[in-house]
Amino acid sequence: MDALELRLIVYRHFVETGVAPARAELAQTVGAAELVDVLLRELHDRHMLVLDDRPGRQGEIRMALPFASEPTKWMVTTSQGAWWANCAWDSLAILAALHSNGRIESTWADTGEPAHLTVAEGELGHTEGYICFPLPASQWWDDIVFT
Repeated sequence: MDALELRLIVYRHFVETGVAPARAELAQTVGAAELVDVLLRELHDRHMLVLDDRPGRQGEIRMALPFASEPTKWMVTTSQGAWWANCAWDSLAILAALHSNGRIESTWADTGEPAHLTVAEGELGHTEGYICFPLPASQWWDDIVFT
Protein backbone atom coordinates (compact mmCIF):
# COMPACT_ATOMS: atom_id res chain seq x y z
CA MET A 1 0.00 0.00 0.00
CA ASP A 2 1.21 3.51 -0.74
CA ALA A 3 0.21 6.89 0.70
CA LEU A 4 -2.33 7.68 -2.03
CA GLU A 5 -4.11 4.37 -1.48
CA LEU A 6 -4.34 5.15 2.23
CA ARG A 7 -5.61 8.63 1.42
CA LEU A 8 -8.45 7.11 -0.59
CA ILE A 9 -9.37 4.89 2.38
CA VAL A 10 -9.38 7.95 4.66
CA TYR A 11 -11.61 9.96 2.33
CA ARG A 12 -14.03 7.09 1.78
CA HIS A 13 -14.34 6.72 5.55
CA PHE A 14 -15.05 10.43 5.95
CA VAL A 15 -17.70 10.37 3.21
CA GLU A 16 -19.38 7.23 4.53
CA THR A 17 -19.30 8.02 8.27
CA GLY A 18 -18.81 11.78 8.66
CA VAL A 19 -15.72 11.26 10.83
CA ALA A 20 -12.05 10.46 10.43
CA PRO A 21 -10.89 6.87 10.79
CA ALA A 22 -8.78 6.24 13.87
CA ARG A 23 -5.19 5.13 13.38
CA ALA A 24 -6.11 1.80 14.99
CA GLU A 25 -8.88 1.27 12.41
CA LEU A 26 -6.47 2.08 9.59
CA ALA A 27 -3.89 -0.32 11.06
CA GLN A 28 -6.48 -3.13 10.98
CA THR A 29 -7.24 -2.33 7.35
CA VAL A 30 -3.60 -2.05 6.30
CA GLY A 31 -2.28 -4.75 8.61
CA ALA A 32 0.59 -2.78 10.16
CA ALA A 33 0.41 0.18 12.56
CA GLU A 34 3.96 1.28 11.72
CA LEU A 35 3.15 1.48 8.01
CA VAL A 36 0.01 3.51 8.73
CA ASP A 37 2.03 6.00 10.77
CA VAL A 38 4.64 6.34 8.00
CA LEU A 39 1.99 6.83 5.31
CA LEU A 40 -0.04 9.31 7.39
CA ARG A 41 3.12 11.32 8.05
CA GLU A 42 3.86 11.34 4.32
CA LEU A 43 0.34 12.61 3.56
CA HIS A 44 0.70 15.25 6.27
CA ASP A 45 4.07 16.39 4.93
CA ARG A 46 2.58 16.60 1.42
CA HIS A 47 -0.29 18.76 2.76
CA MET A 48 -2.87 16.12 1.85
CA LEU A 49 -4.18 15.84 5.39
CA VAL A 50 -3.39 17.28 8.82
CA LEU A 51 -2.28 15.15 11.73
CA ASP A 52 -3.24 16.16 15.24
CA ASP A 53 -0.44 17.34 17.53
CA ARG A 54 -2.51 17.83 20.68
CA PRO A 55 -1.82 15.66 23.74
CA GLY A 56 -3.89 12.49 23.70
CA ARG A 57 -4.60 12.83 19.96
CA GLN A 58 -1.09 12.93 18.52
CA GLY A 59 -0.86 11.25 15.14
CA GLU A 60 -4.63 10.99 14.64
CA ILE A 61 -6.22 12.67 11.62
CA ARG A 62 -7.39 16.18 12.44
CA MET A 63 -8.33 17.22 8.91
CA ALA A 64 -8.57 15.59 5.53
CA LEU A 65 -9.27 18.79 3.70
CA PRO A 66 -12.01 19.85 3.28
CA PHE A 67 -13.33 17.50 6.01
CA ALA A 68 -12.82 18.20 9.72
CA SER A 69 -12.55 15.35 12.22
CA GLU A 70 -14.37 17.20 14.99
CA PRO A 71 -17.19 19.72 15.37
CA THR A 72 -16.54 23.18 13.95
CA LYS A 73 -18.64 26.25 13.14
CA TRP A 74 -19.47 24.80 9.70
CA MET A 75 -21.88 21.88 9.33
CA VAL A 76 -22.57 20.60 5.82
CA THR A 77 -25.58 18.37 5.16
CA THR A 78 -26.83 16.56 2.08
CA SER A 79 -29.38 13.84 1.57
CA GLN A 80 -26.50 11.33 2.01
CA GLY A 81 -25.11 12.57 5.34
CA ALA A 82 -23.48 15.35 7.32
CA TRP A 83 -19.89 16.52 7.72
CA TRP A 84 -17.96 19.17 9.62
CA ALA A 85 -15.91 21.58 7.51
CA ASN A 86 -12.79 23.40 8.66
CA CYS A 87 -13.90 26.79 7.37
CA ALA A 88 -16.41 28.50 5.08
CA TRP A 89 -14.30 27.73 2.02
CA ASP A 90 -14.09 24.04 2.95
CA SER A 91 -17.85 23.85 3.51
CA LEU A 92 -18.33 24.78 -0.14
CA ALA A 93 -15.56 22.36 -1.13
CA ILE A 94 -17.30 19.43 0.58
CA LEU A 95 -20.37 19.93 -1.56
CA ALA A 96 -18.21 20.30 -4.66
CA ALA A 97 -16.23 17.15 -3.84
CA LEU A 98 -19.42 15.19 -3.29
CA HIS A 99 -21.04 16.63 -6.44
CA SER A 100 -24.06 17.22 -4.26
CA ASN A 101 -26.72 19.74 -3.40
CA GLY A 102 -26.66 20.64 0.26
CA ARG A 103 -26.99 23.01 3.13
CA ILE A 104 -24.35 24.80 5.18
CA GLU A 105 -25.11 25.91 8.73
CA SER A 106 -22.78 28.37 10.43
CA THR A 107 -22.72 31.87 11.87
CA TRP A 108 -21.75 35.17 10.32
CA ALA A 109 -18.34 36.18 11.70
CA ASP A 110 -19.21 39.87 11.95
CA THR A 111 -22.59 39.54 13.73
CA GLY A 112 -22.65 36.04 15.21
CA GLU A 113 -26.07 35.52 13.66
CA PRO A 114 -26.95 32.15 12.12
CA ALA A 115 -25.95 31.69 8.49
CA HIS A 116 -28.00 29.24 6.43
CA LEU A 117 -26.61 28.66 2.96
CA THR A 118 -27.77 26.29 0.24
CA VAL A 119 -26.03 24.99 -2.83
CA ALA A 120 -28.14 23.52 -5.63
CA GLU A 121 -26.84 22.40 -9.01
CA GLY A 122 -23.46 23.95 -8.21
CA GLU A 123 -24.90 27.38 -7.44
CA LEU A 124 -24.83 29.14 -4.08
CA GLY A 125 -28.40 30.14 -3.30
CA HIS A 126 -27.63 32.94 -0.86
CA THR A 127 -25.31 35.59 -2.24
CA GLU A 128 -25.33 38.20 0.52
CA GLY A 129 -22.40 38.26 2.92
CA TYR A 130 -18.77 37.44 2.39
CA ILE A 131 -16.02 34.99 3.22
CA CYS A 132 -12.96 36.53 4.84
CA PHE A 133 -9.46 35.14 4.34
CA PRO A 134 -7.34 36.49 7.23
CA LEU A 135 -4.10 35.45 5.53
CA PRO A 136 -2.90 35.18 1.95
CA ALA A 137 -3.07 31.63 0.59
CA SER A 138 0.73 31.45 0.55
CA GLN A 139 0.67 31.55 4.38
CA TRP A 140 -2.17 29.11 5.08
CA TRP A 141 0.11 26.15 5.81
CA ASP A 142 2.12 28.17 8.33
CA ASP A 143 -0.74 27.29 10.73
CA ILE A 144 -3.45 25.48 8.78
CA VAL A 145 -5.54 24.79 11.90
CA PHE A 146 -5.85 28.52 12.60
CA THR A 147 -6.33 29.44 8.97
